[in-house]
Amino acid sequence: MADVQELKRAHFSNFLYRTTARRWHALWCRWLPDGTLKECFRAERTFTPVTDDAIDMGVVYHYGDERGTVSEGPRCGPWRITEAEHSAADGLTHPSSADMTTLLLPARGPAAWCMKRSVVGQQPCAVELFLHHGEDLRMSVGAIHSAAGDLVQLSTIREDARKPFPSYPSDFWSDGTDAAASDSAGLAAALAEAGISVRSSAGRGHAIRANLVQREISSMGWESTRMANVGASDVLLLCPDGVAIVSPRKRVADEPFSSAAAWWPKSDGSTKARILYTIEAHWDAQGQLADVVYVVFEQ
Repeated sequence: MADVQELKRAHFSNFLYRTTARRWHALWCRWLPDGTLKECFRAERTFTPVTDDAIDMGVVYHYGDERGTVSEGPRCGPWRITEAEHSAADGLTHPSSADMTTLLLPARGPAAWCMKRSVVGQQPCAVELFLHHGEDLRMSVGAIHSAAGDLVQLSTIREDARKPFPSYPSDFWSDGTDAAASDSAGLAAALAEAGISVRSSAGRGHAIRANLVQREISSMGWESTRMANVGASDVLLLCPDGVAIVSPRKRVADEPFSSAAAWWPKSDGSTKARILYTIEAHWDAQGQLADVVYVVFEQ
């Protein structure tokens, strides 16, 4: 098994923004678990490589109310993320939160920003799962559970690197804000309507454990994914632009839990999708982050 330093170096090399600058123009939507819209606003997230081991990051929020544009403060940065300070044996630590870590997958972009440890009754749990489509499109979903274990918020962030703010909607994303609570049958119907046949192809991708050990996935059936195993105790939210989120309605003490996202983008004006991205994060029965799994199904 590789030693800790080798694992850290291999993991940090997965960080897309170590070598790639991006200004993501985004629409953020936050919902209650039943699909009721809580908040919607626009934002920009910027990543600028400084050296091979240092990246500057900043966030600007554009609210449609009295808050206006917010570009300063603890939620905006700017932050300098460096390999020396922030690359750890359990992932990449963001300067804004020592309780969370980012696990980076070796596929130019997919990642998960996760609570490292979340014990029911002691800590809340938050996760943001990132997916990319090509060079200029990114989408992330979020799930937040209270310290008591209740699911309190689900969100999507739809991002496009091609157009300067405030040109929105983008050529790809809509500005839709409606989401609907659903179930496995509803997800199957949405995939079928988009032209996705999950039974006809095996998924390929990557997984990474919380100790940074990585592995390639050469063949995974849809039935093995978290998205395919939605149960009565889960919330499944169907969101605009071919995005689905699944997360437990309530975390149960001393039981493992996981949250996941699926995205089936339609490109070039097509009415059908030709690819399905999935990503999921798992915690063990003790509330410790276990792993992140990223699988792609191509049609």
